[in-house]
Amino acid sequence: MGFNYNNYDNSGDNNELIYDLRQTYAKLLDEILCRIAECRLHKDYIRWFEALDDLHTEISQKLKEGEKKDYEKNIRLCVETLKKYPAAYNKQSQEIEGVYAVKSALKNLELWLKEMMEKHKMYGAREEVVL
Repeated sequence: MGFNYNNYDNSGDNNELIYDLRQTYAKLLDEILCRIAECRLHKDYIRWFEALDDLHTEISQKLKEGEKKDYEKNIRLCVETLKKYPAAYNKQSQEIEGVYAVKSALKNLELWLKEMMEKHKMYGAREEVVL
């Protein structure tokens, strides 16, 4: 069976392939965002952090160089807090200061990632056609 090299052509019949890839990407992001919300709701801090890492993996190619440096700062701050309060992070302690610090660190990282998604129109914003 021969390989059709026209699959890389963005014109004509290949619009269906591009649409399918966008749908796959949207479904992947949807799954990650749902997992993040679920982990946040259940205060599953370990899985929440892992889901945020997955989200970063999926959106990182859209980030500009300065934004990548900002992410490194944000992730470092988050990890420092998680290391400072390991019992709260592992749900072995309900001490208010630790729980609040862990939740805030994860939430701040989540908000930053979602802000980048919004900035780069990753929520499915349509481009307006100007006539």
